[in-house]
Amino acid sequence: MPTTSRRELPPVVYKLLILSAALFWGGSFVVLKDAINAVTPSWLLAIRFSLAALVLGFICRKRIAQNFDRSHLFVGGVTGLLNGLGYLVQNIGLLGTTPGRNAFITAIYCVMTPFFYWAFAKKRPAIHNVVAAMLCVTGLGFLSLGDDLSLSLSWGDILTLVSAGFFAAEIASYACLAKDEDPITLTVVQFCAYAIVCAIGGLLTEPLPPASAFTQDFWLQMAYLVIASSCLATVAQNIGQKHVPAAEAALFLSFESVFGVLFSVLFGYEALTLTLFVGFAFIFVSMLITELMPSPEARAVEAELAAGGKPEL
Repeated sequence: MPTTSRRELPPVVYKLLILSAALFWGGSFVVLKDAINAVTPSWLLAIRFSLAALVLGFICRKRIAQNFDRSHLFVGGVTGLLNGLGYLVQNIGLLGTTPGRNAFITAIYCVMTPFFYWAFAKKRPAIHNVVAAMLCVTGLGFLSLGDDLSLSLSWGDILTLVSAGFFAAEIASYACLAKDEDPITLTVVQFCAYAIVCAIGGLLTEPLPPASAFTQDFWLQMAYLVIASSCLATVAQNIGQKHVPAAEAALFLSFESVFGVLFSVLFGYEALTLTLFVGFAFIFVSMLITELMPSPEARAVEAELAAGGKPEL
């Protein structure tokens, strides 16, 4: 049987772990700005996740050896395939739309997730979760779209919407399947699945990157993407998702776009505008709704802690 350590932690810690994942991913937008010019998207993702699997696999090799079994391979493979397809389709979609629309349409997964979870777990979403998700997506629209408010959908927009469906399905399936699995072991299996999917996509759609692309600056950028944006972020996400309901986890993960905008402002790529403040206001209200009206699943976790339960870490 898999072995895991147990620590008694309040629910807010798991939410902060998910937010930390979104923070690391938000920072990656600034890093990717240059790296994506050196290596095409699919190959960049394949290299990133292959290295992440090697790094995390080596560091946690003893824990993985204790926990790895068919269940971890199945759950990690299923969720990794869904997320890997999401990354791949999202990047292909970016070729046919603007970055702002790509980011906004991707964020729609936080509205889709409660309904995917309903389909998988047969648990109807709470109305306030759906309202909060819609407010959050509205706020992300203000952050991402700027003046690009066109209602017509390009082929890139449609592919991006498909990628949002893959991300929502991954979050919902993880909530259903990964309750008894070790999050570190699952993360390594997921990285392998991501790398395989993205490498196949690269072979089918992109040329191999030239040797001249692998400069010192590229490897420095890759270090952030592998260590922070992949290893630390995905481990934090997987631990957090085991203890946060799927609808709430999706909303917290959507803060990737918020942190991306904040980093863009801090590094001088973007200016603070009234539109950004309006977007932040919508997102803040969505967070208040989520925190002040916890779902039945969240209340169950809090009741377990009050009774002396010890959630898995």
